[in-house]
Amino acid sequence: MKIVWTSLASKSYNLIIDYLIQKWNLTIVKDFVLEVEKAMSLIYENPECFQRWEANMQYRKGHVNELVSFFYRVYEGEIVVHLFWGNYQSPKKLQKLLLNP
Repeated sequence: MKIVWTSLASKSYNLIIDYLIQKWNLTIVKDFVLEVEKAMSLIYENPECFQRWEANMQYRKGHVNELVSFFYRVYEGEIVVHLFWGNYQSPKKLQKLLLNP
């Protein structure tokens, strides 16, 4: 099974990286990248390891750390990561991005 990121996932990941570079330092950025790699390894090994998202049960909500989550769907033969999400953001914005793409 392969893991594929949508353009929205890539964009949201890069926005978080940019934020970390501006507000923190490269050590924090490297730690975040490693946390994402670890989370991707987890879903690669066990695609259903994270719970379904209550707003739309087709998505699963994974956790990079306490501040960042990601949303993905499992299809036959691939796992599609749709979005990385700063948990401090508006839930309405999240629903708009994932429920009305």
